[in-house]
Parts: sequence; C-alpha cells; structure tokens
Amino acid sequence: MEIIIIFTLKLLTELVLMFSVLLVFIIIYLIYCIFSIQHSLFIRSLCRVKTTEKIVFLSFDDGPSSQFTAEILDELKRRDIKAVFFCIGNHAESSPGLVKRIVEEGHLIGNHTYSHDWALTLKSSHEFENELEKAETAIKSIIGREVNLFRPPFGVTNPSIAKAVKKRNLLSIGWDIRSLDTVITDPDKLRRRIIRKLRPGSIILLHDNRCITSLILSELIDDIESNGYKIVPLKPYLSLN
Repeated sequence: MEIIIIFTLKLLTELVLMFSVLLVFIIIYLIYCIFSIQHSLFIRSLCRVKTTEKIVFLSFDDGPSSQFTAEILDELKRRDIKAVFFCIGNHAESSPGLVKRIVEEGHLIGNHTYSHDWALTLKSSHEFENELEKAETAIKSIIGREVNLFRPPFGVTNPSIAKAVKKRNLLSIGWDIRSLDTVITDPDKLRRRIIRKLRPGSIILLHDNRCITSLILSELIDDIESNGYKIVPLKPYLSLN
C-alpha cells in the first residue's frame, strides 16, 4: 500500500509539473501572438501578399505629420508610387489638407485609431470600437467616404480589439518588414535593414511622422528597384488575399 501511495504521489507531482510547463508555454505563446500581428491569432491580417512576383508595397503609419508627410507625398508623386497611409484620427483633424492630398494623389488611407494610445490595448471592445468610430468620423468628414482599412497601433491585437474590428467590418493590414524607423537613427543602417528583408509581396512598415523616413525615402526606393523589385499599389491585391 505504501508503495502505491508513493507511486501515486510521484505521478501526481509529475502531472502537475507537466501541466504547469504547458500552461507557461501557452501563456508565453499568447503574449507573443498579442505583439506579433503576423500570427493572425486574434485578427486575420494581410501581412504579405501571396505572389512570386518581385513586387513590394509601402505603408506609412502615425500621420499625417505637418512636418514630414508633405515631403513624403512629394517624393511618391515624383516617382509615381502609390502607398497606404494609416492615419491617426486626431492628426487627421489637425491636418485635413494632407488627408485630402493623400486620397487625391491616389493613395489608400486607413484607420489607425483616434488617439494611438498604449492604453487602448487594455480597453474593452466597446471602448476600442469607439476609438475606431471616432477616427473614421474624423477621416470621413475630410474625404467624404468611409474607411475600411485598419492597422492596430503598435501591431498589438487581442480578443477585445478583434471583436471591435469585426463589428466595424474593417480589413486589418499588417506588415512583414518592420523598418524600425522609429528607433534606428542611422540612415544607411535603416535602408540596409529593409533591403535585407525584402521578398516577393512584402509590405513595408514606415512612419510619415519621422524625419529619417523622409530623408531616406528617395534612396530607399532606388535600393528597392536596384534589387529588382517594383513598388506597386496594394489596392488591386486586397481582394485576392
């Protein structure tokens, strides 16, 4: 009997340990997915277009910026390149002329919430939906039409955000190349990082409120093209992916 009790206790200890390890693994995985939009665990996001063609797509977050967005638009217009701009609602209200110009020059525009606050990741689905609606109202009042593209601030997704996005019937657009133009201060290093990660169908994440992005854009486009890639509009590929 004593042997049976010892064996049972040992077995229970091993089971508890096994389930504890499994639980820790699940928690780590969920946290990783919250901060990794590419996994699409909570929200199905287009992070890369499925293609074998050497084409890539430019996207810009956190604008419009009264300092740098116009310069970026100038360069894109000069090169006849179309991009996607994910605008913050309160920035759109501050620079309506830039929002109009983005659309008038043939670029896509998306909802990047109204405030782009870190606290949004902790909000309920109802509160997050209010943020989306407020941003959409701000942008729609400027361009005269609804916005159906969305990019989550910081690339963070969770069940509450997913519920709000689904309710607003928005298409989530992610990326597979995070430029880190909000962190890297060396222009050459930034360009090399992006070029090193290029592959067919890549969606490149940049920010039009950063000086360094405006400074490197022309050379970055040259680098992309010299590597045999073509920058194309995302719109024709949305329905295919």
